[in-house]
Amino acid sequence: MLGLGSSLSTSALIPSGLAPTDISRLDLWLRFNTGIAGESHTSGAGNMSDDEVILSWEDQAGNHNALQGTDAHRPNWEDATTDISFNGDNDHFDLESNVEIDANEDFTIMIRHKFPNFDAAGALIGHAANDVIKVNSNVNITVKIEDNVANAWQETGGLGLDRDVYYIFALVRSGGSDGNLKMYVDGGEHDNKSWDDAHDYQDADAFTLSNIGAAADTVLNPVGFMRDVIVWKTALTERQRSDIYLYINEQQ
Repeated sequence: MLGLGSSLSTSALIPSGLAPTDISRLDLWLRFNTGIAGESHTSGAGNMSDDEVILSWEDQAGNHNALQGTDAHRPNWEDATTDISFNGDNDHFDLESNVEIDANEDFTIMIRHKFPNFDAAGALIGHAANDVIKVNSNVNITVKIEDNVANAWQETGGLGLDRDVYYIFALVRSGGSDGNLKMYVDGGEHDNKSWDDAHDYQDADAFTLSNIGAAADTVLNPVGFMRDVIVWKTALTERQRSDIYLYINEQQ
C-alpha cells in the first residue's frame, strides 16, 4: 500500500537554495516528512502517530519507492521530530526497484541522518556486502562499490562526528572512467567538509543500491533518525552541494 501524496513539509515557506529536482538526472528522492505511509496514517494527512510502523516512503523522483512488507523490520515514526526512526534491530526499507549506476558513470548520493551513538557500524544504503555506504564509527566512513575493496575515509584531524547531530553524508563520483571518489559531510561543525583529504580514491565500477538503512536485508542496520535519501546520476559541484544542503536543512 502506498496511498501517498506528494505533500510538502509542514512549513508553508519555500526553502532557499536549489531543490533536488532543479539538478538534472535525479534518480531517487526520499524526502523528509513527505510521502510516508503508516498502517493507517500518512505524512501528507499530517496524522502519523508516535512510534507508528512505516510501510512505505514514496520516491519523489517517481522511480524507486521504499517499502517494507515485514512488520518486524519496519522503521518507526518519531512524532517529536517527524523523522523515520531506525532502532538497529533489522529495521530497513527495500527499494521497489534497484538504483543501478553504470560503470564509469558519475553520481552523487546524499543521505541526512542523525546517530544517537556510534557503538556499532551502520549502513546508510546498500545492496550487499560489496555495495554499501556505511558509517563505522564517528571517525570512519567506508564505501564499497561492486567488490570487497574498501574505500575508507578516516578523519584524523580531531573533528569527528557528534552524537545527536543531523549530518548530510554526500558521496560524489566524477571523472567518468577515472571514478574519482570524494566523501563530504555537512552538519554541526562540518561545513561541506571534504572528509579525509589524504585519500584520493578511484573506483569506476557499477554500483547497485537496493536497501535503505541496510547493506542487505537485516545486515548492518543503523540506529538513528533518517530524513532524506537523494541520488543523482551526475557529480554535483561544490556550489550545487551547498545549495542542496541549504534547501533540505530548511525543511524541519
